[in-house]
Amino acid sequence: MMRLLPILVSMSLVLPVLPLGALDWPVKDRILTGTFGEDRSDHFHLGIDLGGGEQEVRPVLGGELVFRYDEGDSYSSLPRGLGSFVVLHHSQDILSFYCHLQKGSLGPIQTAYSPSDRIGIIGDTGHSDGKHLHFALYDEEAGSWINPLSILPPLPDAQPPVIKRVLLSVGEQVQPLESGATVKAGHGEILAEAYDLREDVRFHWPLAPYSVRFSLDGKEVARILFDSLLAIDGKMVVGGTGLTRENVYRGEGLLRCGAVELRAGESRLHIAVRDFAGNETVRDIPFTVAE
Repeated sequence: MMRLLPILVSMSLVLPVLPLGALDWPVKDRILTGTFGEDRSDHFHLGIDLGGGEQEVRPVLGGELVFRYDEGDSYSSLPRGLGSFVVLHHSQDILSFYCHLQKGSLGPIQTAYSPSDRIGIIGDTGHSDGKHLHFALYDEEAGSWINPLSILPPLPDAQPPVIKRVLLSVGEQVQPLESGATVKAGHGEILAEAYDLREDVRFHWPLAPYSVRFSLDGKEVARILFDSLLAIDGKMVVGGTGLTRENVYRGEGLLRCGAVELRAGESRLHIAVRDFAGNETVRDIPFTVAE
């Protein structure tokens, strides 16, 4: 319990070397409803969300029980947002978290779990807007949260991400940055509304992309890669970058793409957005910078 609390309260990437093909998904119906690194208003999303209704949840790999909490148990120091949850310890000092489980579904306490054992049932306990499993992985040695999609078997995904709009912010003024536009020289910041989409629904359900790259006139301005998140000086940052949530996101679903110095002449902005399946959307925006 003592080693777990700092991780729960805090909520260069080296992925753990786990046996190839040893991990499996924690649920049978794999409906991805939330991705790693998403903006959750005041924090990064530290795992993935899986829908699919009241289905059984099983360990992704055999492991030992570290902690379990059923909503209503008398632990006053635990974050209530996780609801009923279970934490397992695996080889390579990896912890797996299974959260928002249905109250009372955790079953008898056992010290070790095999991949065939039932952990609980998907629920909506804690801070939840509907029945889903929040699944997360933590690397104790590296002190970082890991994108579960980097270790779990791949999901089929043929839909590329969306780059809906690109903006230029200069001081208090924000304007669209489109092909053929003319902007004033000076210092500014590039913003982009870019996201991945769920394939299984017809309505708009944006997900955070896996990576975003921005270049201006052939020179890389920024690169965001959601492989890991870790706490530095009390703040959660993107692994390998030191970027906090405030450095990555701006209101209205915008990604902060980096500060730029615009000099008079012809310029070209290049944006590449990729999801974890490798689908990529690219946009080149030629524009003119006037004195």
